[in-house]
Amino acid sequence: RKFLKFVHDDVVYCKYYEVVYILFHTGMRISEFCGLTLKDVDLENRTVNIDHQLQRTSDMRYIIETQRRMPEQDIANHRGCGTDVLGIIEDRNAPKVEKSIDGYSGFLFYDDNGMPLVAMHWQHRFNHMVGRYNDIYRMQMPNIIPHGRVIIRTS
Repeated sequence: RKFLKFVHDDVVYCKYYEVVYILFHTGMRISEFCGLTLKDVDLENRTVNIDHQLQRTSDMRYIIETQRRMPEQDIANHRGCGTDVLGIIEDRNAPKVEKSIDGYSGFLFYDDNGMPLVAMHWQHRFNHMVGRYNDIYRMQMPNIIPHGRVIIRTS
């Protein structure tokens, strides 16, 4: 909770709060999150379709890996996640030309070159957030590795 509050209140990292909140509260893998497209988000029914993930290979190719279809995530059941997904879509900086990767386009986050963000981008951001947190607070936080499922229980 303290880390989420820190991200929310920090003047630099507050722009990532919605992403951190969603990852911490849904248990979604970061590669699944990176692969989300506008078509995967159904705001009317408040669900997110998770049946693929975005990967970047060692030779820097972007690929979509399909996976066994998980039950649609009901974002309404995760406190505040529906609002956060809506915020991400509203704040989305779409490139002039939407990149298509293996037939998928409309990704939620892009880098300065118009390519979708991948797990490595978020890993760097998490490292910087944790570093800044640890500079401020006495109780040190270990690095967060968002490559797998991130599940933090809140009461």
